[in-house]
Amino acid sequence: MTRPHEKLGLSQPLGRRLPRGLAMGNALFLCLAVAFLASYVVQVNRGAARSFNLRDVEKKVETLNTDVLSLEDKIATLSSVQALSDRAASLGFVKIDRLEFLNPASKSYALAK
Repeated sequence: MTRPHEKLGLSQPLGRRLPRGLAMGNALFLCLAVAFLASYVVQVNRGAARSFNLRDVEKKVETLNTDVLSLEDKIATLSSVQALSDRAASLGFVKIDRLEFLNPASKSYALAK
């Protein structure tokens, strides 16, 4: 009569091999757990670094929006009618007293003599 493990071609019974297999399984599980933990830490650190960069970019965008608003206010101030008339007076232009218009539809022309 042969033993069952000898029939299967095993040197030891399965019960005696189980603790070694259990230890290897535990070691494999521990290695996988450490690998997943390390990848989690790396991903969290990358996310934190990206969030700091994103915050810096958002501050720059806010500063640029403030600059744009101040420049738009300055443009509105400088392009007002009062500012333009003051600039025209400072450049030596004179104010028009009376306007005259030509009607190009009529058949009258002005000729130089």
